[in-house]
Amino acid sequence: MIINEHTLKHIIQHKNINIIINGTHLDGFNRLINLDRYKYISDKQYSVYNGHFYIDVINFKKEIIHVLKDICVSPNYYGESIQKKVVIVVNFHLLHSIYQQSVKNIVDTSYNNSFFIIHTNNINSIDRNIISRFLVFSLPCKPLNDETLHITYNKIIRLLKDNTLNKTVIETIRGLSYMYYMNHTHSIDLQQMFVSNIGSNLSLPNSIKEQVIKDICRINVLYQHSYRKPIFLEFMIISLFKHLENYTYNL
Repeated sequence: MIINEHTLKHIIQHKNINIIINGTHLDGFNRLINLDRYKYISDKQYSVYNGHFYIDVINFKKEIIHVLKDICVSPNYYGESIQKKVVIVVNFHLLHSIYQQSVKNIVDTSYNNSFFIIHTNNINSIDRNIISRFLVFSLPCKPLNDETLHITYNKIIRLLKDNTLNKTVIETIRGLSYMYYMNHTHSIDLQQMFVSNIGSNLSLPNSIKEQVIKDICRINVLYQHSYRKPIFLEFMIISLFKHLENYTYNL
């Protein structure tokens, strides 16, 4: 069975069965779980987001057993209600079979506290006795390419080149921003694309580049305090009109 974002979200919401996700494209798996929301805890060498723990076997090998025991000793008391922690372990195939059995024991004994998602790129490297305790899914065979990012970027560039800022253009920007957020939880990648391309554009004066980046940074400070992200993306696009109105010929 092929996993998708809707199915994964439903499984995590109910947390009533542990799952294994098999596939070689770890970046596709990371997009499924929205890894960019997670904060990396350097001293613990794993990432955390809202009761979700992302653990890469590459960082631990045998030490992962101690880490999992510490995480799974109790449920998540810091949410709106006491609930199971979500423990995500990637590159599980790199664990020796002895340590895989130890992980199985942790899974068996912490079912009241923790829900497990295990990623492997080789399902045959996992003992069948372990697999029997999980529901198995597969990642798509090809990497998930996000075409909406490039489509949105190109639409914004066309708007900048072909229009002056007026009521019609503002309404187009508003629709574009809301459509973008139907496929994305943030606009960081889009912003990075603009900063990279504007920064490398030799036709733009450095003073203009500096103003654009300053405005993007200022808007991002406001971003973190609002749930209405499309409004701030609108604001960001309008700021590009302000700074680039005389330099659109070579974007």
